[in-house]
Amino acid sequence: MSGLTVNASITFDPNAGVGAASKGGVATSSAPTGMAYTLQLAHESGLEVGGGLEEVEDLSNGAGAQGINTVTGYVKYAMGGVTLAYQESYLDAAHRNPAVTTVETVAATDKDQDSKFQSIAYTSGDVTVSYAESEITHKGVGITAALSTIEMESIQAAYTMGAMTVSGAVSETNNSAGILNDKYNENTLAVSFAF
Repeated sequence: MSGLTVNASITFDPNAGVGAASKGGVATSSAPTGMAYTLQLAHESGLEVGGGLEEVEDLSNGAGAQGINTVTGYVKYAMGGVTLAYQESYLDAAHRNPAVTTVETVAATDKDQDSKFQSIAYTSGDVTVSYAESEITHKGVGITAALSTIEMESIQAAYTMGAMTVSGAVSETNNSAGILNDKYNENTLAVSFAF
């Protein structure tokens, strides 16, 4: 198909979640192995879609144990100075944490996550304005305390003049850390220079 760019990758990690061995050394950790796959399709029309899958195996050999799986997918469209984007992801961690070896302990602490992200940005000359919002929902197995959906919103603006960029953002989080009605606000103002 004319005007289509395809990017794909496969990554293997023999010691997922563990730092690399020293130069010339051999890793001796019994950490689980991990595999990750990504695919990106971008068309010259401004449409772009992509996704990824990550799998970390389970070494606990406990009854009902399983590995951690993460999957995500997104779509983005740019037309002129406007860019729209939407992404969803899911983390299946309810039954397995590489740092824990008992299924019972994991079931009481780990939480699946279902996330949604969306944004819009507009650029005109040296000015860029954008708005983004996201939701993170926790779903646990054996979780006694239900967590509220975390909701985040942010408005950003940036102005570039030569080598200087002035940017600012106003962000708000509702149900922070899954705690109902716990709010967090943050305002940011920054000046940067490029040489």
